[in-house]
Amino acid sequence: MKTVVSDSTVLIGLAKIDSLFLLKEMFQEIYLPEAVFREVTLDGWQKPGAEAVRNALWILRKQVSDRTQVHFLMTVLDEGEAEVLVLAKELEADLILLDEEKARKSAARAGFSIMGVVGILIAAKRLGLIASVGSCNRKNSGSVSGL
Repeated sequence: MKTVVSDSTVLIGLAKIDSLFLLKEMFQEIYLPEAVFREVTLDGWQKPGAEAVRNALWILRKQVSDRTQVHFLMTVLDEGEAEVLVLAKELEADLILLDEEKARKSAARAGFSIMGVVGILIAAKRLGLIASVGSCNRKNSGSVSGL
């Protein structure tokens, strides 16, 4: 099983299109640093995905150990993104789920594999989890855009 760490943008983006389930189907479990969990479930308590993330047993909260590295990265990234990169390093993650450009560049420079919402949807289509990239629904439930 791959070790996957996610930032908030991917969770919120997938929740907006009712496709958060894809992460469980594709990865079985994902890790969230505490800052990301807070951002999605507390700061964004009225946003899509807040309750689903809070209640998902397959989303694992994990405290970052190296706070010094987090503070260093916060000179260029927000706290959630900084914690994602540090946690990914600490867990020796196979994949980071990120959409924000600056964070993606930092992750790529650090040697991490990265996937965003579009990549997840394309992979889900290839795996047969959704009927089409534009469907935003489980396979066989019909496409909304025919992509």
